[in-house]
Amino acid sequence: MKLDNVLSELIELYSRTTPFPSNKLEFSFEELDISSSSFQGELLYYYQHVQMKGDCYFGNSNFNLILLPLHSEFTTVEHWALQDYEEFIDGKYQIFACTDSDAIIFCDVTHLMSPVYAGRPGDPNFYQLSNSLTEFFMFYIAFTKMQQTREFETSTEYFAETSILIEKYISKNSQNTAKKFLLH
Repeated sequence: MKLDNVLSELIELYSRTTPFPSNKLEFSFEELDISSSSFQGELLYYYQHVQMKGDCYFGNSNFNLILLPLHSEFTTVEHWALQDYEEFIDGKYQIFACTDSDAIIFCDVTHLMSPVYAGRPGDPNFYQLSNSLTEFFMFYIAFTKMQQTREFETSTEYFAETSILIEKYISKNSQNTAKKFLLH
């Protein structure tokens, strides 16, 4: 599945799961002008084709993703007090989303596939969630759809179903860290 198809599906899912969206999320077939020379690959494509005026909150009950515009205050190193992390200061990592529990979601912009990582407040570790932005969004779409169609009786059942999705959509080398982060 190409990234533009995944982005279109993500945007459609946003409109379905967010009954009263505070901001509009749209796919642009024409490249949007962004002022960032350090971006490449999938994250660059994402920002060139996904148009948003402000933070976009997904209506997901267990992993509430908030997509952030490129120049949002929430994408800055200072907002999250990450000045001690050289990778953020040097521009290797770019925050593109966060969660309602203040976890940051970011990409390694030095790789064309834009691997996705996450970090939690108070936890010095970063967790690789996927090998690419496409892979991450494919998982998130399936995860959100699962939550829309399933009512989980126990946390064990929820963990088992989420593990199945991680194993289906996330590359093998990222599965353990994705599980540590998502099933904490």
